[in-house]
Amino acid sequence: MSAMGKIVLDLLCHADFSGRIRPSREDIGFPAFSAEIARLRAQNPEGTLLLDAGDAFSTNYWPGLPLVGAMIRSKTDVMTLGNHEFDRGPAFLDTCISACPFPVLCANVRRKADGAPVPGTKPWVLLERCGIRIGVLGLTTEYTPYMVEKSAFAPFEMTSAAEAAARHIPAMRAAGADVVVVLTHMPFYQAADGTLTGELPELIDTSPAADVWIGGHIPGDCAQVRSGACVVKAGFGGASIAHVRLTLDAASHRILDRSCAVVQTDPNGQADLEITRYIRSVTDPFEPYFREPLGSLNERWRMTLAHESKLGDFLADCLRYGGQTELSYMNTTSACGELLPGEITREELLYCAAFDDEMFTGIITGAQLHALLEAVYEPERFGNNAAIAFSGFHAAVDHTRPGGQKVLSVTRPDGTPIAPDERLSVTVSAYMASGGNDTGAIAGQIDWKPTGRHYHEAVSAYAKSLGVLTVADYPRLHETGEPENNHAPY
Repeated sequence: MSAMGKIVLDLLCHADFSGRIRPSREDIGFPAFSAEIARLRAQNPEGTLLLDAGDAFSTNYWPGLPLVGAMIRSKTDVMTLGNHEFDRGPAFLDTCISACPFPVLCANVRRKADGAPVPGTKPWVLLERCGIRIGVLGLTTEYTPYMVEKSAFAPFEMTSAAEAAARHIPAMRAAGADVVVVLTHMPFYQAADGTLTGELPELIDTSPAADVWIGGHIPGDCAQVRSGACVVKAGFGGASIAHVRLTLDAASHRILDRSCAVVQTDPNGQADLEITRYIRSVTDPFEPYFREPLGSLNERWRMTLAHESKLGDFLADCLRYGGQTELSYMNTTSACGELLPGEITREELLYCAAFDDEMFTGIITGAQLHALLEAVYEPERFGNNAAIAFSGFHAAVDHTRPGGQKVLSVTRPDGTPIAPDERLSVTVSAYMASGGNDTGAIAGQIDWKPTGRHYHEAVSAYAKSLGVLTVADYPRLHETGEPENNHAPY
């Protein structure tokens, strides 16, 4: 869009769609999202770019090519890899990237074997709109190895995002970029006073100047101009879109004005009929499975990440039921949402259960269990991962004590202490068995055995066995004070 010697660029940014293409009580769905994109793009058809900040390819039911098809239909211009792009291993990732007609970026992950980039990716790309050259650099959170099942990420290694930014931002400028965008799958947190903290702000503070910084990885929307650059984060299932508007001088291509905002997707937006038909062709075969009633609930349960919740406890109980062990534990970040009183369908329950990993069983000692909890509540690790949900034991934690000294006791539900040398059977997900959430120091000591069964199978079976969903053992976590470095969004 140009007028009176000025050119306007509109950058539409989102992250973490995570395969949530089907409209539901919890998800806006792809048809409404694509309608919102089309509405915004129509304001400046020639000067608009759609940028995806990652976590796009993986989901439980229709991973891979169906999601690439949705991205193509929304006219995605460029994406960067998120941590969940690596969930299903290199062959799956290669298939997805190969099917993308748009550039896929990742400047700070490389193959261990030869130091080459992830196949099919570029560190950056130079795009053009209305005669303006836009350099886009792609970066992925350096925490990715701790957020992906270990074997899936094994062929790759992280490199420094700061070093990549220091190298490639000047290279984009030298190649003629009038506008520099850093498209990242990196988290940041906004305080009430607008102060930003986290991985992305730390990168901004140590990197050459860019014009737009885009984050992702965690829930929460943000749009602010910080030190002369737009810093934005939006998305999660397409519920919102960050909109950056840059006004440039038509002759010099110098940025004259910049603004940014977060647009909430209209759930009633009318999508193109072809897009609606495409999404239904992907999701309709699953409708009978989703709609099956699994039980009922007499109260509202809502998931929390930093503290115990009945929903978290129930999901941990499902894991223990599936593995038929004395104990279980799971990362709370593999759960979300809420359940309302009344009939509970498989769709509603499995939405909360999120990832459908294979279950693994092993033997854990009392000393290892104590060490696990100390690791979870170590402040830096807690800031990246939040808490765990568990079943079959109780714990008392004093958050006012120093890291490494916060766990006061680990007992059986009846209060009997679990001795350091006591051995107990435990069930976890494949992700946690591989040391997920940076718990490898403990998980690596345990001889895990695959069960051949997946978590959602256990969730459905346990719910059906109860009829009325209940948590008999609550509370099981006894806390003093508040966890240090708590960034949990819910």
